Amino acid sequence: MIEKSLHSANIAAAIAVVATATDLTLTGGAATGIGAALSGVVVFKDMGGADKKQAKAVAAALEGYIANSHLTAGRRLVVRQVFAKFPPSLADIAAGNHDAASIAANLRDHVQTTATDPSHKTPQALQDYNELLTALLKPALRPRTQQEADITKLLKRTETSEAYTRMLEAGVTEHAILKLAQRVAEDVDDLGQAWIELQNAIEMAIRVQKEGKTPSNHGDFVDTVLARVAELAKDGAYGDAGAAIEAALAEEDASHERRKDRLLRSGIELALLDRDTDKAADLLIIRADLAVDGRAKFDDLRVLQDLYYEQGRDKGFTLDLMVAIALAKRILALATNMDERGTAQNDLGNALATLGQRHRDSERLEQAVMAFRAALEERTQDNVPLGWAMTQNNLGAALLMLAERGNETARLEMAIKAFRAALEERTQDKVPLDWAMTQNNLGNALKSLGARDSDTARLEQAILAFRAALEEWTQDKVPLDWAGIQNNLGTVLSTLGARESDSTRLEQAVAAYRAALEERTQDKVPLEWAATQYNLANLELAFHGVNGEAEHLQQARGYALAAQQVFADSAPHYAAMCDRILALIDGLGGD
Repeated sequence: MIEKSLHSANIAAAIAVVATATDLTLTGGAATGIGAALSGVVVFKDMGGADKKQAKAVAAALEGYIANSHLTAGRRLVVRQVFAKFPPSLADIAAGNHDAASIAANLRDHVQTTATDPSHKTPQALQDYNELLTALLKPALRPRTQQEADITKLLKRTETSEAYTRMLEAGVTEHAILKLAQRVAEDVDDLGQAWIELQNAIEMAIRVQKEGKTPSNHGDFVDTVLARVAELAKDGAYGDAGAAIEAALAEEDASHERRKDRLLRSGIELALLDRDTDKAADLLIIRADLAVDGRAKFDDLRVLQDLYYEQGRDKGFTLDLMVAIALAKRILALATNMDERGTAQNDLGNALATLGQRHRDSERLEQAVMAFRAALEERTQDNVPLGWAMTQNNLGAALLMLAERGNETARLEMAIKAFRAALEERTQDKVPLDWAMTQNNLGNALKSLGARDSDTARLEQAILAFRAALEEWTQDKVPLDWAGIQNNLGTVLSTLGARESDSTRLEQAVAAYRAALEERTQDKVPLEWAATQYNLANLELAFHGVNGEAEHLQQARGYALAAQQVFADSAPHYAAMCDRILALIDGLGGD
């Protein structure tokens, strides 16, 4: 089971190093601490940062257990000796099915039958060793972070997928699958999206293996290189495989464009498998230059960047957005005038903002704000009024996301200012759909600000903005966008109704949410459908707050449970919100 092997190799390596350090304390004097002795272990010196941290944690746990145990000095000495001589190996962990008690029991029996020192195989010594191993392994084998828990879930899904068998048949090892899952989980917070990205990476890994075994039309040189690449890649050494491609490209001369293009395509895929987006972007630009036998034009490179941006935005691929960011930075460096620099900064801001929206860390959103502000220095209102307005809208959207995360009123005010600036040029007559988009964005900012302000003026302004947007974003033209505004409108009406104990407002909110659900169906857009269900649960609680009728609590429970069922697998943060609202319903007597 590869998901159970997630920590095992690292834990076994850490325990082996700690066992060696323990042996050093026994031969070098009991005054030396196990943690301090790690620095004298050669293998420890060569470990990476994460592995060293794991070894230090195991050493600290071992020292803590012994120091706080009831053992006499003599028993402490013996249990350290047994541990130093018989540390659990990766095979021992696997044989015990990754269960601490089973591993400890198996090793206790092993010591009893193989130990040559009689003091190590007394019933007391064996019991002490068994208890130490159980205490040491139990927390170590448990996932320590949400990311590790997500990796384990990804690997479980992989093992039950059809692609898993195809990967093994293609020659991809379980070690490579582990590496792919780890790299994806490092970049993607949402488990559902991480699974989609891992599936994409699996297909690339299979393709690299097949191409290494299938003769090409480009001669023995390319076939030999691709075979070497496949051999390196099958165990997850994508960086080394990519280096082999770069070395091969260096050998090629300009007369072999088709061969170079074939190697470049393989190099790009390897860089993507390694999630080295800087290298992938460099190779993509080299390939674009090769296609025109010179230097690719600014607009052609933007088309390439936009391809990755749209795939990342529309399909949810974090990796594609990371490539789009890397490409935008390189295109910006190649820009030769104000218009190109402003356009490239805006493209960079869009990719950063889209990726930042999906991550808990706000660093990319901050970078997006910087990029949009830099774009506005180049894209002035006088020179490119609609381009300037687009960037103002984008800036406002990034500021709004940051404000909502950080509960910052000042940034909400800045977002509102940016949206209103955009509307100076984005008029209903000139660009009706863009005007409606900005009105919707403005409504969202006003809604957030109004929710924090006792004065209802901002909420009333938000209603006006949403209703303005609905003039152009009609159900016929843009059904899902129309539904999104109806959902937003429902939220504002619900907030006002709850605040003012106004049943009329609450009824208007019901009508807006039900309108949204005409297009936000569970089959078509399950997450959006669930979000509106959650909003309806809150609305029913507001009704209960106004009239105290128990039926509203039951209806709220039904909506919350429906939303929770959808969110459970793919949106744990929202599932937790459903848990909280269900607890509130229980507290109000709605069980």
